[in-house]
Amino acid sequence: MAAENAAHSEAAVVSPEEVATARAAVTESDLAKKTVIEDRHTARERTRETFHRASSRARGAIEDNVKRVEKIHHVSTVMLEEATYDPSLRFVLVALGLFVVFVILLILSKVMG
Repeated sequence: MAAENAAHSEAAVVSPEEVATARAAVTESDLAKKTVIEDRHTARERTRETFHRASSRARGAIEDNVKRVEKIHHVSTVMLEEATYDPSLRFVLVALGLFVVFVILLILSKVMG
């Protein structure tokens, strides 16, 4: 029993240098963990800012496209409304349509045969 107590008391004795080394290792690992967490946090902020800029640019581009489409739609609607009571415009539109069909058929015949 006396031998066990002596071995136990020797194992429990730790030098102050070992304690300081252990504390330094713990603080270094904590510092590394904090750095990783901060890096993740800043990366998330950068990603969020990038997505925000991209979405605002996309929103602006879509709004521009919508304005263009609305303008084309308005012009084509007005032209078709005028064609209902203007026979010369109706003739031009029908001739243009037939010409487009002719060009498509001509291209298909050259490609296929």
